[in-house]
Amino acid sequence: MKKITIEIDTEFIPAVALLKLTGVVESGGQASYEIEQGHVTMDGVILKEKRKKVRPGSTVVFNHEYEIYVTG
Repeated sequence: MKKITIEIDTEFIPAVALLKLTGVVESGGQASYEIEQGHVTMDGVILKEKRKKVRPGSTVVFNHEYEIYVTG
């Protein structure tokens, strides 16, 4: 699994924006689709909300391929 650490300077980042920002998906539409299909987890829980607030300290896993750790 590839590990990615991303630093944000805001209180949170929406899940779709995080996937797009890290480059694991090519578009917001693809990010939305992947979340709808259950391919994204946050801190071990399958995401169901596209606009879920991802805060520093959270870990998002995409398709068992990428582990994204968010720092502040």
